[in-house]
Amino acid sequence: MPTLKDVALAAKVSTATVSLVLNGKNSVSPKTTERVLAAIDELGYRPNMVARSFKTKQTKTIAILVPTITNPIYPAFIHVVEMEARREGYTIILCSYDDGSGPVQTDFLEDLYDRNVDGIIVCGIFNIPKEGNTRKLERIMKAYVNRKTPFVFYSEEEQLQYFIQRSNIDMGVHAALFHTLSIDRNQASYEAVKHLVTSGHRRIALVSESTRFLFPHNIPYMKKLEGYQRALEEANIPFDDALVIAGSDDYRGGAQCFVELQNLENPPTAYVCTGDTLALGVLHAAKNSGKIVPDEISVIGFDNIPVASYWNPKLSTIAVPIETIAREAFKRLYLLMNEFESPPNRLMFDTELVIRESSV
Repeated sequence: MPTLKDVALAAKVSTATVSLVLNGKNSVSPKTTERVLAAIDELGYRPNMVARSFKTKQTKTIAILVPTITNPIYPAFIHVVEMEARREGYTIILCSYDDGSGPVQTDFLEDLYDRNVDGIIVCGIFNIPKEGNTRKLERIMKAYVNRKTPFVFYSEEEQLQYFIQRSNIDMGVHAALFHTLSIDRNQASYEAVKHLVTSGHRRIALVSESTRFLFPHNIPYMKKLEGYQRALEEANIPFDDALVIAGSDDYRGGAQCFVELQNLENPPTAYVCTGDTLALGVLHAAKNSGKIVPDEISVIGFDNIPVASYWNPKLSTIAVPIETIAREAFKRLYLLMNEFESPPNRLMFDTELVIRESSV
C-alpha cells in the first residue's frame, strides 16, 4: 500500500504539505493541491484513519442509536444522517436497541466509548437501569463527559432528564454536551382528534404500541394521550378507557386492536394511532371486515412514513419532519464535535395533519 511519503515524492512536495491537503487546509496553493490530489488518485493512497485519530484526537466516526430498524421512520432518519455525515468526512456506527430488560444498552455505550466515537445521536430512549443499580451507567457516562463527547437526543425532554438523573451528571456544568430535538406530540394528537370530532365522530379510539407500559419509553405516548383527552374534553365527549388500547408496534398489532375494539358493545367509528404501521394494520383489518373507509370507519396515523400515501385507501396521518430533524441532529453534533458555537440545546419541531382518503 502506498504511504504518505510515496504521495509526497510523487507530487514533489513535503509530507507536511500532503497532510495539509488531506485535512482540507487552505494554506496550500490551488496548483500544489491539484498536484497532490492527482498523486493520491494515481497511487490509490488511502489515509491511515487509526494513525490520524491518535494525532487529531478524532476518529471521524459517530454513532446512531435507534430502538429498531423495522419501523420505517428510523431508516429514513439514519439515511439522512449518513448522507450529511459522509459529506463532512464522517462514518457512522448503527446500533439498534430493543425495549426488553437487560444491560445491553450500557454495553452499547461501553463499546462505542472503546471505539472512541466523536459523538452520539440517540433516537428515543434506551433501557435505563433502575435506581440503585446505575453504577455501570454512571461510570461510562462520566468517561464520556470527561472526554467531552456530545450527545444529541431525538427524544422528549423528560426522557433526557431521566437519563441524566440516572447517569448522575451535573447538568450545571455539562449541559452543553446534551441536546434534545423533539416534536409537540400533545398538539399533534389534539389536532387529529379535533379533526375527527369536527367530522362528526363521538366514539374515537386511541391505538398505541405496547411500550406505553414502559417508563420512560411511555413519555411520548403520555403526551399523545394528553392531546387525545384534551380534544375530547373540549368537545364534551366523555373519556372511555375501553377505547384506549395497545398492541405490538406493527401491522399485526394494529389489526388485532381493531378486531378487539370492534367486539365492544359500542365500538368506535374512528381510530387515532400513535404510529403509521399500527394505523395501516387497522385499515387492513377494517377492509377485511367489510367496513367502508372512511364512510363507516376513519383512521389517522402518526409519522407519515412513505407507504402511507400509497396504501389503499391512502392514510391520513400526522407528518413528522423526520429529514429536517435528522439534518439538525447531525448539524448540532458536528458543531459540538468541532467546538464551534452551537444553538440553544433544546429545539421543538412542528408537525402537520395530512388528510387523505382514510378520514373525512
